[in-house]
Amino acid sequence: MQTNTKYNESKVIYAGFLPRWIAFTIDNAIFAFITVVLLLPFPFFEDSFQVAIQRTLTTLLLVGVILYMWVNLDGATPGKKLMKIKVVDANTFETIGYKQAVKRFLGYIVSSIPLLLGFVVGAFTGKKQTLHDKIANTVVVEGDSLVPKG
Repeated sequence: MQTNTKYNESKVIYAGFLPRWIAFTIDNAIFAFITVVLLLPFPFFEDSFQVAIQRTLTTLLLVGVILYMWVNLDGATPGKKLMKIKVVDANTFETIGYKQAVKRFLGYIVSSIPLLLGFVVGAFTGKKQTLHDKIANTVVVEGDSLVPKG
């Protein structure tokens, strides 16, 4: 397990529930719009198997885009960028890799199952980690609070 050697941990501000929820809502609106656009060419499928394939491919594409943004775009989806927050490794405060991104995304499902209670957990932890953050060992921080040591 690596530890933070680059950032001044005492300056880190963990993102609270409201900015995270607003970012999540913005992202869902954007991805819902993209889903509708991607599905528009296929409204006439009457075969449920064809519909299932199209929906599955669209979902996989969007999940891939989300994972790509977390790993390659400084830990932030469009909603997180607008809210000036980002997902980072809980120990190093560095941008997460694909393994953590997949764990975090699967953790979203776990967080959602019990009436979204996995999201509420963040209100009761020191680093404001939700269940999916704990699963992936991530935190969400205010981007400008990552101040280099020194």
